[in-house]
Amino acid sequence: MFTFLFVIQKSIMNEEEILRKEAVRLHLQGVSVKDISAQLNRSRQWVHKWLKQYERNGSSESWYKSGNRRPKQVRNKVSPEIEKAVINIRKELLSEPYHQRGAINILYRLEAMGIQTPSTATINRIIKRNGLHNRETTVLRKEAEYPAGFVNVQQMDLIGPRYLKGGFKFYFFSIMDVDSHYARVYPVKNKSAKSIVPCLIDCWSDYQLPDFLQMDNELSFRGSNKHPRSLGLLLKVALSNGIAPIFIPPAEPWRNGVIEKFNDNVQKRFYTAHIFSDFEQMKNEAIRFSDFHNRNHRYGCIGYKTPEQAVEPLEKRSRLSAEWDMNAKILIEEGSLIFIRFIRSDCKLRILDSVFSVDEELKYSYVIARIVIEKYVLTVSRNNIVYHIFPFPMFLPK
Repeated sequence: MFTFLFVIQKSIMNEEEILRKEAVRLHLQGVSVKDISAQLNRSRQWVHKWLKQYERNGSSESWYKSGNRRPKQVRNKVSPEIEKAVINIRKELLSEPYHQRGAINILYRLEAMGIQTPSTATINRIIKRNGLHNRETTVLRKEAEYPAGFVNVQQMDLIGPRYLKGGFKFYFFSIMDVDSHYARVYPVKNKSAKSIVPCLIDCWSDYQLPDFLQMDNELSFRGSNKHPRSLGLLLKVALSNGIAPIFIPPAEPWRNGVIEKFNDNVQKRFYTAHIFSDFEQMKNEAIRFSDFHNRNHRYGCIGYKTPEQAVEPLEKRSRLSAEWDMNAKILIEEGSLIFIRFIRSDCKLRILDSVFSVDEELKYSYVIARIVIEKYVLTVSRNNIVYHIFPFPMFLPK
């Protein structure tokens, strides 16, 4: 058992950094990008990304490490005096049991004291930064380090239900690439996997396949409450294409912040800005909206480029090339399902209707729970260190 634990732990710790160095080593030996992609089970765009990183920073010993994405400068930083005043007022309000304690009340107190008032958003940031939330559990969750390091990620989500004139109910399915912000939105008549999967196939055929597909815990994404360890259609399609699904923590939609922001755009600039005569017209207009977004919307995080300017050239993308038969049987023999979960004071991890007790050391922290399908195990790790390996067979019909 110790040998098995060591092998699993070694394979997961620093896996991405090892693969990045291996990609460069193979490239220097003359191996093609296509063959490197196949050997390392990574997309072509992933290989190109780290080859470019090596070319730019190969002289540095840390070229293969993920860079710090924090902004180099903080604009409009609040003065220490104002921050101290906000902290003191917040503490006073917390000590008064019947008083409102929000940012707007702090703002009025600052005005009464003759102090220049920052925005309510700035006040909220000061409150969060100094751990002055109302509820202790919220503080612990916000301050806990959230897992990072996933590359070539696409986020997806559902908006709705929404309604057309006459009471016709529908949903929007949206998907966006985290790196390039390339996005698509699809009106669907319901939120079943059979309605969503054709949208995924269309996006992956037109744009590219991700390595990770991140989503919330919507039932139609997961599969079935009746058979929680079975794979739904959406998961089968993702896994059969070498894509690892990532499920964000329940009740934390901001973890899917990229697609949530795009959803606001869909709501304001598409849905409420038009009057649609029928569902087919909306589907056609959604194509135009998606194309316009990808050609014209600029994002600071990608150097104020448009998504189309930020994506790799067509010949370098790993796209879904074969036509997909929705009625064909999909057999899954390997792959991983990833769940990011926050461990509360009871030290319990809850995955697919199963409960596991974890080390006290993991309390009040986020962990990565990875179901390795071909090994029938669930690994629990934090900061690339594996703390637990639990037996976890999935139901895979032959």
